[in-house]
Amino acid sequence: MDEDSISISKQVLPSLEGFEFDETILGDAMGSVKQYRNARGVHVREFSDHFEIHTDLYDPRTNPVGHLISDSPETLVAFAATSFLRSKTKTSPLGNPLSFLFVFLTLNRILGRIKRFLI
Repeated sequence: MDEDSISISKQVLPSLEGFEFDETILGDAMGSVKQYRNARGVHVREFSDHFEIHTDLYDPRTNPVGHLISDSPETLVAFAATSFLRSKTKTSPLGNPLSFLFVFLTLNRILGRIKRFLI
């Protein structure tokens, strides 16, 4: 759980019904079964027995650039690093879109874990 998140047991809050959350795939699931967002920047991860809730500075659905810069800078770093690696050789295997995506997602996950460890 992130330092700025709160955890609420499903015994206390069994569902998010009536709270105007939309299910989303945006964000690091971090092992959750589902993720939700609302218009006020609240991001919820649903686990089998609890919800983890935090507020992002920017909602990626309405301000993706602001979200990347403020809430997910590791994603920008992973993309820049993968692009840099691809540019270093004309015959780079990263020229293949699937290879590029695999390396980017791997770097993004590693950097995300480092970010959570440091914060």
